[in-house]
Amino acid sequence: MNTLSIKVQIDDLLDSLKKLSKDEKEIIWAFLEAELKKDEVSDSKTIYLASEKSLAQDWLNEEENKAWKDL
Repeated sequence: MNTLSIKVQIDDLLDSLKKLSKDEKEIIWAFLEAELKKDEVSDSKTIYLASEKSLAQDWLNEEENKAWKDL
């Protein structure tokens, strides 16, 4: 597989995008939307597993144990 690497200043890229036709902009929009959706976390189990360790820091401490000991 051949690789092409191009360095472009963001301002130059934005100027080039402004010059595109509506159809070309819609193609780029669809591409960007698809790429952004790849980054979204929508699976509730994944969210649970990712947050469990963080929440445990708040829940698993002596102060919380005292607060809940009678329940």
